[in-house]
Amino acid sequence: MSALTSVSAPASAFAASPLTLTPHAALIVPTVDAPRYVVLIGQLLGGRRLLSDDLSLLESIALTAARRLDALRVAQERVEATVREQQISRLATEAELRALRAQLNPHFLFNALTTVGYLIQTAPDRAMGTLLRLTSLLRGVLRRTTNEFSTLGDELDLIEAYLEIEQARFEERLRVRIDVAPALRTLSIPSLLVQPLVENAVKHGIAPSVLGGEVIVAAFLEQDAAATGGPAGDQLRISIRDTGVGTTDGALARGRERGVGMASVEHRLRVHYGSAASFRISSLPDVGTTVDLVVPVQGARKGPPAHDQASHSHRG
Repeated sequence: MSALTSVSAPASAFAASPLTLTPHAALIVPTVDAPRYVVLIGQLLGGRRLLSDDLSLLESIALTAARRLDALRVAQERVEATVREQQISRLATEAELRALRAQLNPHFLFNALTTVGYLIQTAPDRAMGTLLRLTSLLRGVLRRTTNEFSTLGDELDLIEAYLEIEQARFEERLRVRIDVAPALRTLSIPSLLVQPLVENAVKHGIAPSVLGGEVIVAAFLEQDAAATGGPAGDQLRISIRDTGVGTTDGALARGRERGVGMASVEHRLRVHYGSAASFRISSLPDVGTTVDLVVPVQGARKGPPAHDQASHSHRG
C-alpha cells in the first residue's frame, strides 16, 4: 500500500497541524508498531501538483524514516531490558552478600562464646573482662552487617578486639603482631573480610600447637604490574600469617571446600572485584600458614611496604 494518500477531509480535521493551508496529502510513516506518524503536506504554490517523481521520493523518505524509528524503538527496548537486568542482578548480588555476612556472624559468635565459656571454667576472674570485650566486639560486628564496606582501620579494631579475647584464653601461647601503616587505615575494604582469616589462623594454626605461635597481620600498597591499557593502579595487599602447625596441600584443599569463612571471603572478592582481586593461601607442616589477598585501590597513594613505613603494631 502506498505511503502517500490524498486528503479530502476538511481543514478543521487538521486543526492541530502547524500547516496554515488545507493539507494536500498525508505521508504515512509505516512503522512496525504504534505509535504511527503522519506527515501532512500542504497545498503547493502556484497550484502545482505532486508528480510521480515527487511521490516516489516522499515514499522513500517515509520508508527510511520508518526503518530508523523502528531501529530506535528496538534500541530503546534493549536499553530498558539491560537496565532491568542490571537492577535485578544488583538486587540478587546484595541479597547474596547479606546471606554471606549472616553466615559469618553465627560462626564468629559461636567461636567467641566458646572462648568465654572456657574462661568461666578455667579463669573466672578474667571471664567478666573478656565478656565485656566480647560485648563491644559483637556491637562492632552488628554495625558492619548493615554496610557492605568499612575501612581497614575499623576492620583492624575488630580484629584486635577478637585477638584480645583469644589471648585471654591462650595466654602466652598466642602472640600477635599487627603491622599496618596508619595512612592505610582509611582505605575502604569489604566488611568482615579479614577477620574470618585471622580467626582461621588462631583456630587451625595456633590452637592445635602445644607451643602456640604468632599471628601476624600486615598490609601495604603495591603497584599493579599486570595493569594494561592505561596507568597501573595501586593495590592493597593484606597478609595474614601464623607460625602454627601448618598443613599439607591436600588437607588445605579439603579444608577450603568445607570451611565457611574462607569460602565466603573468596566469594565476596569475586563479587566485588572480579579478576581484579586475588586470593592465595600457602601452608607447610610445622611452619605455618600464610593468606594473601589483594584488592584494587582507587586513588590511593603508593608507598613502600609496611615494614618500611611508620606502622601500628600490637604485640602479645
